[in-house]
Amino acid sequence: MSIETVSLPIRSQPMPAAGEADVWLTRLSEMPLDMGPRGSSRRDQVMRQRIQQRFFLRLLLAAYLGRPGKSIKLVRSDRGKPMLGGDLAGSRLQFNVSHSGDWLVLAVADAVAVGVDLEAARRLPRAALLSRRFLSPEEADWISGLDEPFRSRQFLEQWTAREALVKARGCGLAGCLGEMALDWQPPRVRQLPADWDGAERMTLASLAMPDGLIGHLAAAQGALRPRVRRIGA
Repeated sequence: MSIETVSLPIRSQPMPAAGEADVWLTRLSEMPLDMGPRGSSRRDQVMRQRIQQRFFLRLLLAAYLGRPGKSIKLVRSDRGKPMLGGDLAGSRLQFNVSHSGDWLVLAVADAVAVGVDLEAARRLPRAALLSRRFLSPEEADWISGLDEPFRSRQFLEQWTAREALVKARGCGLAGCLGEMALDWQPPRVRQLPADWDGAERMTLASLAMPDGLIGHLAAAQGALRPRVRRIGA
């Protein structure tokens, strides 16, 4: 998979074709944005980033929906998953979003629930312990036997894969992790919680990402081929 670069402004977009998902990646610090608090405190930085993320999310969704970004109403499910609200609640457009630092990724599909997760690659001193706590015994044994920095990266690979699956499902991680098992290199679904209806149709795809980023896309109803595009100023 390669990454296509798209310049601003974002033009009107057709819905993704059957069997495909559009995945948009942007780095907010590289975008011509001037919004949110101007202070340098941690609180101001977080608030500014949230406002910018919401702006870009509306901008991208509006390109598919043929409406002004300010008219896009976003709500959250009772599990916290962002969704279209108002008169768009019944739209075929399905999306999910994730961020790591100032990186933002949005996945869009036509009538297929999707989940996406993104993490910056970094060293995790407790990667082996986290693996024992959150992954299957086989995965934990494998990761614990790796040397750094490969150990930390592989934990994040497994973690983003799980996050994407849970987000596609629209539920929380609590109570699910112990019932999930994935193959590795790349992660693939081996076992999902028994109470997930349609679990046999859920799929994972690793995302082509710039160096230093790790990402996965999950789909609730069959495999989706991700088309990754990075937005440039």
